Amino acid sequence: FPATSLARPAPAMPSAGPSAAAAAAAVGFAAVGAAVGGAAGRRARRARMLWPCGVTGRAAGGLGRFTFRVSCAALPSIPEVGAEPSTGSSASASPGCEDGSAGMRGLAPDPESLRWNLELAVRQEDFEMASWLQAQIRSSDLERPAIALRGLLSERVRRCVDRGLGVGDCAPVGRAQRLDAVRELQVLATPPGAAASAEDGLHLILRDGVDDEEVVEAAEAALWSCWLPSGDEIIDLCMRKGLKFMGVGDLPKATQAFSEVIAQDPTYAEGWNKRATALFLAEKFDESIEDCARVLELKPRHFGCLSGLGICHLRKGDERTAARWLRKALEVNPRSGDTKRIVADLEARSAFEVLRPRIKEVLAELRTGRPPRVTATAEQVRVVWDACRVKDLDKFTYYFRVAVECLGGPGVTGIARYYAMKHAGGSVFPLSRITQGSAGFELSPGDSYRYSFMLTLDEELDSAQGGLLLRSGEDIFEAVLERLTLSGLQADSGIREADLARLNKGYQFMGRLEIQVED
Repeated sequence: FPATSLARPAPAMPSAGPSAAAAAAAVGFAAVGAAVGGAAGRRARRARMLWPCGVTGRAAGGLGRFTFRVSCAALPSIPEVGAEPSTGSSASASPGCEDGSAGMRGLAPDPESLRWNLELAVRQEDFEMASWLQAQIRSSDLERPAIALRGLLSERVRRCVDRGLGVGDCAPVGRAQRLDAVRELQVLATPPGAAASAEDGLHLILRDGVDDEEVVEAAEAALWSCWLPSGDEIIDLCMRKGLKFMGVGDLPKATQAFSEVIAQDPTYAEGWNKRATALFLAEKFDESIEDCARVLELKPRHFGCLSGLGICHLRKGDERTAARWLRKALEVNPRSGDTKRIVADLEARSAFEVLRPRIKEVLAELRTGRPPRVTATAEQVRVVWDACRVKDLDKFTYYFRVAVECLGGPGVTGIARYYAMKHAGGSVFPLSRITQGSAGFELSPGDSYRYSFMLTLDEELDSAQGGLLLRSGEDIFEAVLERLTLSGLQADSGIREADLARLNKGYQFMGRLEIQVED
């Protein structure tokens, strides 16, 4: 599926357009074991041993932050630099090591680790180690040329990704250089001979290149471009025929052409995706959903298929499932404006479906004065709120503060909130809003969100009650705001507006709402 937009609850599929995602492949690095040797009467030079071993972490630009798993017992001893070499040592021995086995006690050095270690040595200005590593790389490349080519390709991809993101040794770089890096990754990710790491790099730029929208859009377009070629001229010709038929609305012939593509190469994801699109346009939603499943087996991060799958379910009337798949598309491509608008619309509709009966219930409780129904808030969140009067000679002004804290679980997202107010005279009224844009929030365990607002009325308030509608995964639940008694708050003991800055410290002020009752 191409990117989609939703103008109505049952939208038409646009003819084209990219919309992309992100996920980076894990890269193995070499851990560093360091020893410091000293010679009496002169400054000792540090000697380092760079050791290929398992490592975990994520690349956050440049070398990133990593957690190394190193067995200290496995590291060879490193004598003082400048000490006499042991008998039998050769010129090819690693600096500070007694044998010529790459300093790794008979273990064959990994070419990619050697190149990373070389970069580390150069950065640390350890030119003795750098020279030795260069010799080891040349020897390794001659012995294992296929592995050497893979290592060179991996290094080329990594540098392109760094340039595309404008990080690492490539920072700072201009937009033109970043766009060139995206184009180079596109070439490397395009069949035949596509490098999976290059596609991973495009996803990484799409996800993390948030500082430049043009670069992100280029990465999105590059992914679409590298997905379309199959690497087989006959299949590509058949794909062009299918696209031509689909473009003029001949959906049966388009479906047949894409079916021929699938028969020739069932592992070609875009063949399944294009047939899913043709079936969607023919309103054969169940068949389209089946093809989407095959696409995601081959390319789980295919953002077009994820959004198309959501639209299929939406056209079938299953808004909950549609929202779930569209949110998955946003996880892959958080900057997809069309998908964001569709999800926001679906969440607004589902929120109001939940809020309407709840608001009616709370208003009835306030009107009759009966105690609030006990509604337990999920243990993963805690919400508190308070209120005070603001000195106002003409009207009744109140200042409210609300604090939400995520205590655990997978995290929560605010989707709506409501308040029920009761006048001193007995009348009640509701306030509600969908929390999107500046009013929205997402909390991970340990995070909190605090906001405040002011309410000005012609009549004094007696009490207030409310709740926040939150989503955790696919579950929607209410975080209850307990009933506040406001009738005892006196204006002469209230705070001045000049003091609100102090009270509002740490809270996001949402604004002042004035409510007037017309006769």
